[in-house]
Amino acid sequence: MLTASVLTAFVAALGLALAWADRRYPPDKQTLVDSIDSLLPQTQCAQCGYPGCRPYAEAVAAGAPINLCPPGGPETHRALGRLLGRTEAHPPAKPAKLKASIREEICIGCFLCVDACPVDAIVGAPRYLHTVIEAACTGCELCIPACPVDCIDMTSAPGLSQNHQPLRRRWPDRPSAPCIRCGACQPACPAGLSPQELLWYAEASAPGASDSTAAADRGLNRCIECGLCNQVCPSNIDLLGVFREARRAEADKRQANRDAEQARARHARHQDRLQQRTIRRARDRDQRIAGRGSRQWQD
Repeated sequence: MLTASVLTAFVAALGLALAWADRRYPPDKQTLVDSIDSLLPQTQCAQCGYPGCRPYAEAVAAGAPINLCPPGGPETHRALGRLLGRTEAHPPAKPAKLKASIREEICIGCFLCVDACPVDAIVGAPRYLHTVIEAACTGCELCIPACPVDCIDMTSAPGLSQNHQPLRRRWPDRPSAPCIRCGACQPACPAGLSPQELLWYAEASAPGASDSTAAADRGLNRCIECGLCNQVCPSNIDLLGVFREARRAEADKRQANRDAEQARARHARHQDRLQQRTIRRARDRDQRIAGRGSRQWQD
């Protein structure tokens, strides 16, 4: 009985001591995950196999290897080892300090690299030239696979490009053949279009065709004009040239419709002015006649 009372008193005293310590010494708000995340380079490159630095920090805190960060190199590996008291057999090699560089003479303004950049280091607008903010670029290389024309290089200094395989072009000296409906162009399109289907409707949108909006309704305006469909076409069809002509014809038709609508609106306003002027003149004439008759009666 006495032993139970002593044990109960001891547990109560221990609980009171823990409660007092919790109030006297609040826990550090910076958790282990935050500490690990602060040591990572924050490139968000996903080379570690995780979608970003924070998910990798959570995985390391749960026991994942600490040598999976190539951008951090040996320095980050050593810092994580000191923090966690762990070592790995093969630390990552020291990374090269590279920045993305866009070759402006090839850039088609597709906007795909802007969406791929995890730190918003690429600025531009669809169908306009893009450029890289060098100070914001982390060298993650995620923009390279997103570029459909391979115009992005990783450089160690502005204007210094690595070796680069030139973009394949369509054979300009070989005649075209009719479309064989092979479908090879569809997987090559980064915009998810079907160039084969667009070709049929684009040719139907030539001058004199009955339906010039069929190609536009099927996504012709979403074509980024990268030319990759030209490169894989076994019939050597200038698909890009056909699409450009169809878009130009559709733009001319839209402009003609706008001009016609504006002409109708101007004509309607003109007719309204004429009608208002006719009404105003008739009213003025009636007033003059009424005034002249009253003067004659007074004489």
